[in-house]
Amino acid sequence: MLHRPRPAVRRAVLLALALVLASVVACAAGGRAAAAPLEPTLTVQQLQALLDASTTGTVTGYFLTVDKGSHIARIPMTVDSIVDNAGPDGSLILFQADMTDPVMATIGNIAGGMSGSPLYVPDGGTDKLIGALSYGDSYTLSGFGLATPIEYMSADESKYPIGGAVAMRGARAASSGAASVRTVTLQQPIAAGGGAVHRVVVTPSAAVAAQMAKPAGTLVFAPMESAQISGLPYGSKAYQAMAGALQKRGITVQRGLGASTAGSGAVFTAPLQAGSAMAAMYAVGDFYSGAIGTVTYVDGARLMAFGHPLDWIGATSDYLCNFRIDAIWADSMEAYKVGSLGVLRGTVTQDRGSGIGARLDATPAQVPVTAHASVTTDATRTADASSQITQFWADDQSGLGAALGASAVSVPVYRAADVTVLPGSATTVSTVKVTDGTNHYTVKISNIWDDPSDVLYETAQDVSTALSTLEANPDGIAPATIESVDLQATVSSARRAARIADVSVPGGLHTGANIVKVTVYANGLAQPRTIDVPLTIPAGTPTAGQVQAQSAIAAASDTGGGGGLTRSADRVTDPRLTLAQTVDALNAAPTNDMVAVTFTPAGSDPLSASGTTPSGTAHTDWVISEKASKTAYPMTLRATPKAVKRNHRVTLHGTVTGLTSPEKVHIYRRYLGTKTIRLVATVMAVPAGDQAVFAWYSGRLPKSAVFSASWDGNDTALGASASIVVSLRRH
Repeated sequence: MLHRPRPAVRRAVLLALALVLASVVACAAGGRAAAAPLEPTLTVQQLQALLDASTTGTVTGYFLTVDKGSHIARIPMTVDSIVDNAGPDGSLILFQADMTDPVMATIGNIAGGMSGSPLYVPDGGTDKLIGALSYGDSYTLSGFGLATPIEYMSADESKYPIGGAVAMRGARAASSGAASVRTVTLQQPIAAGGGAVHRVVVTPSAAVAAQMAKPAGTLVFAPMESAQISGLPYGSKAYQAMAGALQKRGITVQRGLGASTAGSGAVFTAPLQAGSAMAAMYAVGDFYSGAIGTVTYVDGARLMAFGHPLDWIGATSDYLCNFRIDAIWADSMEAYKVGSLGVLRGTVTQDRGSGIGARLDATPAQVPVTAHASVTTDATRTADASSQITQFWADDQSGLGAALGASAVSVPVYRAADVTVLPGSATTVSTVKVTDGTNHYTVKISNIWDDPSDVLYETAQDVSTALSTLEANPDGIAPATIESVDLQATVSSARRAARIADVSVPGGLHTGANIVKVTVYANGLAQPRTIDVPLTIPAGTPTAGQVQAQSAIAAASDTGGGGGLTRSADRVTDPRLTLAQTVDALNAAPTNDMVAVTFTPAGSDPLSASGTTPSGTAHTDWVISEKASKTAYPMTLRATPKAVKRNHRVTLHGTVTGLTSPEKVHIYRRYLGTKTIRLVATVMAVPAGDQAVFAWYSGRLPKSAVFSASWDGNDTALGASASIVVSLRRH
């Protein structure tokens, strides 16, 4: 038998609660003068009076929740006490479900998805609404639960305008208040299960509850919504990434609920009333994700549910949908409801400490997401998908908006692949349309991907990066409203990877236009391939220094993005970029298939030279990795004399700075007025101090000529060349 405790010792008011109450004062003028359920209710004080008048110190009643399909079951329960300061807005009602009830006996505990279930007790011959089931006692068989008093929920409806959906502005980030843990020590213990309960701990999520110590005499509670992800295979990297994004916000995703198909064309519908199953969704369609809960009451076109926050971010714009309960996963430690998404019924417009508020006559601001995938393994299969994600998340800086977009475009990729992992390659075209309210812009990124373990997950990464970049607006000059998202992906089990093996410059570096030869080893090809990369060195730039070849993304990261964006680092180097400039930077950013060659003159700092260091890029047929670099040594060439009589000889002599071992130097000749270049000699450059010297005595010259000296280079250094004109003099 349970015994009602005296009021618990009050704790210091949490900072998060203070912030919420401050918001209440600011927003109260926008609410209705009076709002409440359309059925009889009891306040906390009135419920306490019933407890005080009871000979057992308890009051029996029931709560309503869906157990199958849309059937609302009536579950007997007993109210044991009112626990002060346990909830975001004050007291919570401690009750215990009747575990002999057929539903409770089958599932083993209060289940995820029961959040919002209305609790009733008889008073004066009438069943009166006292609150909403909001927190369940995890990891026990007791059936204990906490309920949010109904007066707190109806107060939220009065204080905050549960208005129509709008495209919300500003950063949506996880609430610090939602992460709080509240502990209340009872002045008088509660007898239960042969023991006594001394302490109640209320946590913001099941994940936090699982980490809490559970000494004897302590009940640990967590919110009883049930978050789901559907459309992505459970266990895939895309599913894990989406689940991780939700978990960062304190939302626990029920395990094993991924699917290859989702809620596109949902037809299930049922009246929304007290006890009905419902869903507050961030995305609907072929991909859907959000939290399942229960309706507490409907007030005309307004609805209140959950009894606790979802994200606790105030004004919001999420989908309110029907949800068909297929079953309640029976688990004595962590039971939860599972099922299928139904039709859109309205918009969740408020997300507060004592519950969520919605309108049945509004549609969320939303973003259409489309995708097409073609996957070739043993055969070629194609798939399409379309979803809608809430526009609010386009202004999110916690990463959930990008995760939603990336997850939605991943659906057809996994459908067509029919596997959760696929080693191979992919080509993608990712398109994101965006507006700042005045002008419209398009981000369009064409890319190649390769992964030796799983390329399927990679196909959505440009969408994720584009969304997260467009969402960032630290200086307030780049407001972005995402208008649409699209992905076109072609995936194959064939690899498209190449690693850089060597870099060379035939004839050596010189000012003006150069062609740098980058040698790569491509996957599946026995012979190396050579990529020509243009490199222009401005006049007056020393040609001694270092040439490096690497992927263009790595090069951009090394140099800070060259004044724009790098997708790998996902950073803006200029914090004052407008939306138009951000879009331009995204469109110009390097892709995985690009090779970049940079030249750093000797003695210069490559980081300080960002944006001015000579560089060049070239697209390839592969995803590029690794790097190669060589030193460019300067070469000099002189002639003695520089002008000779016809059929006289000339001495050529020169140096190669930096050589420490003998190397061959080739001498070429081209008579002026002709195009023929002839190798006339090969001599040795012999080290002498910090340079190697060479010399050659020419044959007789019948015409003026251009002489060139060329060193081919070695494993650590580029080749070098130098030229000089020897002219004939008349006398």
